[in-house]
This record gives sequence, C-alpha cells and structure tokens, in this order.
Amino acid sequence: MKKRIVNLLIITVLTFSTFGCVMKQEIYFNKDFSGKYKYSYDFTDYVGYMHGEEGNDSLMMKNDDFAEYLNLIVGELKQIKGVSSVKYLNDADNGLVYYQFDFENIEALNKGLVFSSYMDQKPLDNPPYFEKKGKKITFVRHAIPKENLDGEALDEDLESLNYMFSWELAIEFERNVKKYDVQKDTTVTVSNNKRKFLEKSNVFDIVEKETKWVFKTK
Repeated sequence: MKKRIVNLLIITVLTFSTFGCVMKQEIYFNKDFSGKYKYSYDFTDYVGYMHGEEGNDSLMMKNDDFAEYLNLIVGELKQIKGVSSVKYLNDADNGLVYYQFDFENIEALNKGLVFSSYMDQKPLDNPPYFEKKGKKITFVRHAIPKENLDGEALDEDLESLNYMFSWELAIEFERNVKKYDVQKDTTVTVSNNKRKFLEKSNVFDIVEKETKWVFKTK
C-alpha cells in the first residue's frame, strides 16, 4: 500500500508538480497540558485538477489505499491509556484523510506520536516527543538522515517529491506563553498572541532537521 502511493506520487509530481500534498500535524494544549492531536493529508488541489483530466483513474489515490493504514493506527490509539475520542476520515477519493484524538497528558500524547510518520504502518523507533517540567515543555524531534529512509538513499525520483510534499506542524497553547525558544528557525512563524507556533516546510527537509523547541507558559 505504501509503495503504491509513493509510486503514484512520483508519477504525479513529475507530471503536475504544482499540485501537491499538504501533510499536517496539529497539537493543541489546554492549560493542564491535556489537549487534542490531528494528523492529516490534504491533496484536494490535485484531486480537483485531475477530475477534469481524461484517463486519470490510475493516477488517483483511493480510499482503499489508506484503509489498512488508518485501521491499524486507530486500533492502536484506542489501546493507549489517556487517549480518547479517536476519530478518522478516509476520503482519499476527494483528497482528504486524517486521524485525530484527545490526550489526557503529555505521556499519552507521546505514545500517540509513535505513529506520526508518513504512511508508516509500524511504530517509529525514534519518534518525536515532548518533555514536561512544571510549566515548561520541550519538543524534541531527532533528525533522520536520508540514507536511513526505507533503508537506502533517496533516488532522483523520490528526491523530487520534496517539491510536492508540503509539511505543516502547528503547536498551540490555551495558556499564554511567557518564553519560547524555537532556535531562530526560519520555517517557524509565531502568532501575534504568541500562543501558536506554525512550522511550514517540505517533508524531507524536516526529516533531516534536528529540532529542540522550548516553551514556558504563564
């Protein structure tokens, strides 16, 4: 399933590089550091364009392509203590797929983050995670060298996907943020009220970046 989707995206990016897929994680923290998490794939622009093309069926991603992936992740999430309200949408036919859940605390969120990888059907060996100390939390995401992706270096076709896969990570707080350190990261923008931090880049650029952000709330 994962190989089929990658192959489809290689074909489509080489042909229609202006229509891509936005992969987005959204994390919202309540004052007590419980919250909500959502992981989505949005390729509605591509689907909208392809609907007007003849013979496009073989180049379209289908609900069936995501069914196994979503069923596995949702099943695992429902077993995690502190995770609740697990929901998902599989509308790949129209370009939108996501799963989401509520988390009771940082520990529960971290257990859910072991599945926060592009179309990976097994827990990550070294997933991103949050550390909490009082009102300070630290987000850590270790870099993964490209040579380690799928066990081999990316070839030229897969490298070109960097221009198709957009990445967004939104971290938002209900409580005011007193201090923050996002390493002067140029991919990160901060909202005017200093509660929302949005990272926007390309997927493979993010994978190679060592990340350590610190937030201290009031």
